[in-house]
Amino acid sequence: MTINYTPLKITGMQTGLVQDREEFLLPDDAYPVLENAYVWRERLKRKQGYQLLGRLRRIFTNEAGLGNTTAGGTKNVNLISIFGLEGTAEIEAGSVVIRIGAQTFTEPNPPDGTLTNGGTGTGTINYRTGAVTLQTAPVLGGTPTSLDFNYFPGLPVMGLRSRELTNINNEMLIAFDTVYAYRYLNGWQEFISGTTWTGKDSDFFWSTNYWVGNGNQKIFWVTNFSDTTGDPIRYTNGNTWIDFAPLIDPTNRLQQCLALLPFRGRLLAFNTLEGATLGTYVNYRQRIRWAAIGNPFSDVSAIVTTVNADAWRDDVRGNGGFLDIPTSEDIVSVGFVRDNLVIYCERSTWQLRYTGRSIQPFQIEKVNSELGAESTFSAVQFDTSLVGIGDKGVVECDSFKSTRVDIKIPDLIFQFNNDENGPKRVHGIRDFAKRLAYWTYPYKPADSSGAKYPNRRLVYNYENDSWAIFTDSLTALGTFQPQASRKWNQYVSPAGSKIKSWQRQNYPWIDRPSGFPAIVGGNQQGFVEYLDTQTSNDESLAITNIAGNSPNVTVITSPDHNLDTGQVISIFSIPVGSPFASSLNGGIFGVQKLTADTFRIYTYDSATEKFSEPQVDASGTYIGAGRIAIRDNFSIKSKKFNFVDEGQSIQLGYVDILLDKTTDGAITLHVYVDYNDNTPTNTLPENEDPASNLPDTFFNSVVPTTEIVDKGSSKVWQRVFCATRGAFLTLEWTLSNAQLAGNEQECDVQIDAQILWVRRAGNQLLSF
Repeated sequence: MTINYTPLKITGMQTGLVQDREEFLLPDDAYPVLENAYVWRERLKRKQGYQLLGRLRRIFTNEAGLGNTTAGGTKNVNLISIFGLEGTAEIEAGSVVIRIGAQTFTEPNPPDGTLTNGGTGTGTINYRTGAVTLQTAPVLGGTPTSLDFNYFPGLPVMGLRSRELTNINNEMLIAFDTVYAYRYLNGWQEFISGTTWTGKDSDFFWSTNYWVGNGNQKIFWVTNFSDTTGDPIRYTNGNTWIDFAPLIDPTNRLQQCLALLPFRGRLLAFNTLEGATLGTYVNYRQRIRWAAIGNPFSDVSAIVTTVNADAWRDDVRGNGGFLDIPTSEDIVSVGFVRDNLVIYCERSTWQLRYTGRSIQPFQIEKVNSELGAESTFSAVQFDTSLVGIGDKGVVECDSFKSTRVDIKIPDLIFQFNNDENGPKRVHGIRDFAKRLAYWTYPYKPADSSGAKYPNRRLVYNYENDSWAIFTDSLTALGTFQPQASRKWNQYVSPAGSKIKSWQRQNYPWIDRPSGFPAIVGGNQQGFVEYLDTQTSNDESLAITNIAGNSPNVTVITSPDHNLDTGQVISIFSIPVGSPFASSLNGGIFGVQKLTADTFRIYTYDSATEKFSEPQVDASGTYIGAGRIAIRDNFSIKSKKFNFVDEGQSIQLGYVDILLDKTTDGAITLHVYVDYNDNTPTNTLPENEDPASNLPDTFFNSVVPTTEIVDKGSSKVWQRVFCATRGAFLTLEWTLSNAQLAGNEQECDVQIDAQILWVRRAGNQLLSF
């Protein structure tokens, strides 16, 4: 008797990533693997890509450091060594202007590493090494030289903080790396030049906005908690940085702190360093110190002249004071919940309450003695709770109780890399528009030493309590308020993209309106990106060297690239006419990781369906400016569908899937049998036709997201035949290597519904 297939419908998806149960026990809409995809408003969406906001840079104007030309009108200098630029610095291509007497040398457009004065004068520049060679004509020996240029320090982003301005709902994004502060104005430029920072690449910047200075200008406070050899607390009105170390008694000062927050009319400092000097401090790790009500300034400065000299003095009645939490654990993070202040210690949670008394205005109460937070910048504020990352899980505190919210993924926290200050590198933020929360973290698989910089982003949909994981490399998160709306006709294809038409974009005519806070992230090389805004990624890595050594495989150097073997990238922006430009620009390559800074590259081979063809280049001098964009894949792997309750095997006939329609996109379906999750049954060699030794074109894995006959619909049903039988069946939606190398990678993917046509296949469980 023939048993017809019956539909197993998966719609209204809510569950998302679940890793707390065996896969055959999961709900139908649960996914044990949900990578670079997530559940959003009852549908599955592929992660969208970065749009470049810019790379942190410094600008030099009319500099005279090159000195005079030599006899004969020649000039050989190195900008990086002359100006003492950072070791990973790169000169911005197209920014160089050199003046020698009446002659002005500039770069062509597009820049190609050459300089010309519009006549017979010539020159070259190596953007990576900073080497400049000039030959003036006519000869101007002994003539003074001046120049303009920009450069990228190439340092990790250590903070993306919002500074309040006078206008309502208009905050300025201040970015920090380990040495400089920046603001965005027609590209990144230094914010208040002349002040530098000395923190390590794990000393991130905490900031708060409180009080006003001269002229009623708002004050922005910053601390990076960088220890004895580091930096003081500083504040600014936007014009100058002022070091802040107020007296707390006749001989000691508040030198540093982990965090600053205003609370109940006072400025509070948490986890403090106190002493006569920074070099002789004592770290009071459990301390909460506060200033007098109102004005927190105790010393006159260039931007503050109204002060209270005793504002932080704990020996002057009614002014400053302190309270030590009765624990040996460090204060790690703080945040508001309603009208209370939640304080996360390493393994416990506390709340600070206002008493209303002038002598002891605050009291501390324990909320939980087991759950705390290890990551200062993991604390994400919600309407009625504060959520942070601790050593036992993702913890939520509503000021009355503290509980784990990551029950669906209880073991994920143990994959965080704690080496190289890993806990300090976790950053969180809330995306109000999408109603999601994100945390970046360094991932440490069981068989690896793990990454130094974060290489994953944990995604939490707090509307339906679902989770997902993105493969991102981001060191800090923040918000940026663009001053103009993004429109379709302003769309610029990502560099290296195969898709050039703005018509392929999936956002409305006017998207990301002016002034609306957009989520941005910075990475380990100083790139700052809009997150999740377009179909594929803009550039996010710089190439510092290319080693061609034919017949050996070409090796790319990109410091702390965070790429893994098997990832796919595109390369572009190598100056035309320079070595490697013609062979690498616009190319799509698979990565074989060598070290944290280097990797080999391979091209796609249609015969093997892998990125297995070595990229081979002759030796040459790389002059810099090359960029890398990461071509993300995704993986949506289902539960193990079964009829175990009835003691029967399961047979799959075909799958119907409802997708958003694209112009030329496609995805891949892999079907796995039983507990073999490595060999799909519907791809080579499993689906080989014995007669032709070719893939079976009927039982295949490619699912187009286009319509054969255009009906004007925005969605399309597709059917894929994949007759498979076993005790358990697993479906995976992903991109094949061919699709990663093609247009398909640059198309959106949204799955609204799936219908699995299945039937019972007899009592054959023992064959499993």
